[in-house]
Amino acid sequence: MLFWASAIAGMISAGFWFYASISISRETELKRREKNATKRGEDVDMGGVVILDGDNKYDLIATLRHQARWNKWGAFFAAIALIIQALAQIMATST
Repeated sequence: MLFWASAIAGMISAGFWFYASISISRETELKRREKNATKRGEDVDMGGVVILDGDNKYDLIATLRHQARWNKWGAFFAAIALIIQALAQIMATST
């Protein structure tokens, strides 16, 4: 039972870390900013740092924000998996 709980937590962790590896395009970030500015009745902030990769343009700040948001969940579930594995080892050696 603990093995499966640990494996599931590890798979969830891997999923979050995989999702965190996505780069956010400049166009996607500008759409997000426009939507938020419209809600607040403000002007759109067009600033940012752009990374060029061939024909692709990625927004550095948006990418870092995205990675930070999802990496913390990946780390959380990795820690849960490790705790479950440790408990399984303790229970196995105490019997």
